[in-house]
Amino acid sequence: MLTRSEVFAFAKKATRGAGFTWGMAEEAATATLALYIAGYDGFSELTLILVNADGKNQPFSITDTIPCGLTLGTYLADSGKKAGTEKVIGHYIFQALCGTLDKNKPNFPDDAPQIIKDFAYRTYVPDSEESRLHGAG
Repeated sequence: MLTRSEVFAFAKKATRGAGFTWGMAEEAATATLALYIAGYDGFSELTLILVNADGKNQPFSITDTIPCGLTLGTYLADSGKKAGTEKVIGHYIFQALCGTLDKNKPNFPDDAPQIIKDFAYRTYVPDSEESRLHGAG
C-alpha cells in the first residue's frame, strides 16, 4: 500500500511530466491525495487530466470549452469560490481543490498505475557515468 507521501510524490512528478508547472503539480498532488483520503481513486482522475493535457501548453485557459479540472479547480480555490455542478475533465480533482468532497474511509492503492509512473519517469535525469561519480543512484 502506498503511503500518503508516495501518492503525493507520484502525482506531483506525473503532473510535471505532463508539462504542468511545479506549482500546478503541487496543486494536483494535493488534490490527488485529498481524493484518496476521501475514499476516491485519485490517480484515475489525475490520469484523465494528464492524458488530455499531454504536450499542450499549460495551464489551460479557464475559458476553454471544456476547461481542465486542475486549472479550473486551482483558479477557484485561489479565488475562494466553491465548485458548481458542471461536468469538467477531472471534476473530482476540481472538487478536491475546492474542498467539496465528503469524507469516506481512506482507500490507498497498492501501487501507482503504470501511466502515472510513465509520466513521472519523464522528470528523471538520464543516468550517466558522471552522475554516478557524483553520488547518484
